[in-house]
Amino acid sequence: MSNNSLLSATFACDCGKTHSVPTAHFLYDEHSFDRLAELVQEYGSGGACLIIADTRTYEVAGKDVEDMLCRHNLKTDCFIVPDVNGESPVANDATKDMLLQQASPTDLYLAVGSGVINDLVKWVAYLRKKPYITIPTAASMNGYGSANVAATIDGLKVLFHAEAPKAVVVKPEIIISAPDELTASGLGDVLAKPVSSADWKLNQFLFGEYYCQYSVDLLKELEPVYLNNPEKIKNKDPEGFRALFEALFYSSIAMTITGTSSPASGGEHLISHTLDILAGRDGLQHDLHGLQVGVGSILTAALYERIMSIATPLFRQVPSSVNQDFWGTLTPIVTKEYTQKLPKLDRTVEMLSQHGMWNKLKETLQPMLCPAEKLKNCLRKAGAAHLYRDIRYNKEPLTKSMFLEAITNANQMRARFTVLDLAWLMGIIPDELDMLVEKWTSS
Repeated sequence: MSNNSLLSATFACDCGKTHSVPTAHFLYDEHSFDRLAELVQEYGSGGACLIIADTRTYEVAGKDVEDMLCRHNLKTDCFIVPDVNGESPVANDATKDMLLQQASPTDLYLAVGSGVINDLVKWVAYLRKKPYITIPTAASMNGYGSANVAATIDGLKVLFHAEAPKAVVVKPEIIISAPDELTASGLGDVLAKPVSSADWKLNQFLFGEYYCQYSVDLLKELEPVYLNNPEKIKNKDPEGFRALFEALFYSSIAMTITGTSSPASGGEHLISHTLDILAGRDGLQHDLHGLQVGVGSILTAALYERIMSIATPLFRQVPSSVNQDFWGTLTPIVTKEYTQKLPKLDRTVEMLSQHGMWNKLKETLQPMLCPAEKLKNCLRKAGAAHLYRDIRYNKEPLTKSMFLEAITNANQMRARFTVLDLAWLMGIIPDELDMLVEKWTSS
């Protein structure tokens, strides 16, 4: 099935599941906003809707959407999510509770913004059992068409299932005009795919877990446009931006139809999530998710390359408990996740110690991998973050020691097995980590 025919489709897949795509409309052209009144009437009972934006995204797109809907005599309200201590809003339980208390009831939500606004509206719409439409203001992340919500709850970054939007409505000129760092974030997010897909396949190989090749292949035709021509992103080429945004959108569709974030999120995302929750714990600011993921993707791709170079593995004993000095007050929450992972670590050693299994694993994963050098060159030529110090942590360049600590401990925060765990079992983490960070993300 082609990507274009996926919208609203239900089909049987070779993975054994029947996939359904709840999103009915994906509009990406200069006249896309002209369809909004029609969509609001279709999904909003009586044409009533509530626009949710922040102060910046309201000026970029929200005001135009509000004015246009009012001209069509549609009942339209607007709620501006306030900044927090002079900074952009965050997707957490406190902000969600505020929206539930203060935002007026409606039949249809319009999320005008990027990652945070999209997650908050998706969350609130799900809790209130109402549909929503998302109107992106940047090609900054891969969650626009996803049913997943990425939010911080009780201090821990979590991902949970809600509902996908009925429509994604994009005006290219808004996306192309977005701040460069937001576009760089989107590129970093989508470049995680080779690592995340390999991590997903790794879990199928080791533990017999569910895997869908169809969802992995959704971006196959789009990837070369931005991966081989990153200058198109830097130069704001319309073709390059369309390919990037479509890749982000169909990446989110892959997560929706499989019911898991695995097609687009692996060990590289755990590094980013670790930085996020540490900042939240300490009341500090972290950088954009995709910028962190991009640099994490370079490093995890390098880990895979190192693993693939090993002829015969020598497994090490890994920590049986989490690093309390690192996680601090988050230790109890992280311990719950890591405790679930420990049996998987034992199973991995048992399985890969069997005759021929190590070579079979390498033969399975190698075709899926993308060289770390190619990922780095793509990000570098696109003008995106590709060094650890390109990441800002509390408004300052991330230090090498902090980056090393985040990578070393990131595998403990999720029960999901990733390349980080495999690198731990083989002693690459921590023994060779400093060398790999220096080689791939220092200059």
